[in-house]
Amino acid sequence: MMALDRENLRRYLHEKQGLQLEDFEDATLLFSSGLIDSFSMVDLIMFIENTAGLRVHPADVTLDNLDSIERILAFIAARCA
Repeated sequence: MMALDRENLRRYLHEKQGLQLEDFEDATLLFSSGLIDSFSMVDLIMFIENTAGLRVHPADVTLDNLDSIERILAFIAARCA
């Protein structure tokens, strides 16, 4: 299992979600902006769970937790603290 960090998230978004690296920053809203659709949410959650080694509960699936790289990393940090 690898650590879930900024670079792994950027690589995932580029390779699995088809985003161009120059099109998003850490604060870019992924779902709210339409860069990623709701169908991609399940795959993102599976990636987070497999990479970070934690379970994402249904109540945790919110834009506050998952709408940007910054928010995902903050969510993971809070869960692992």
